[in-house]
Amino acid sequence: MDKAKHFKKIMGKSDSSRVVILTAHYQIIGSVYDCEECNKESCVNLTNVKVCNISDSYEGICENESQYDWLHVNMDAVVAYSFV
Repeated sequence: MDKAKHFKKIMGKSDSSRVVILTAHYQIIGSVYDCEECNKESCVNLTNVKVCNISDSYEGICENESQYDWLHVNMDAVVAYSFV
């Protein structure tokens, strides 16, 4: 099972589409846009996204965050995630 399918399986069990994703450099918070045609090649689409450098984040609070309506995240870059 690829990472995106595993991600969706866990999302279904958590009964939430709001997620916190950590990469090596970023903390990404957003809502999963569940679209079979859109989420291809081990990627996940997020809406209402806040992105923060890990170095700017302390206990989930970010001093300098960027906001996006839409963000396409490659699951190969994901280190950890949690549905909230």
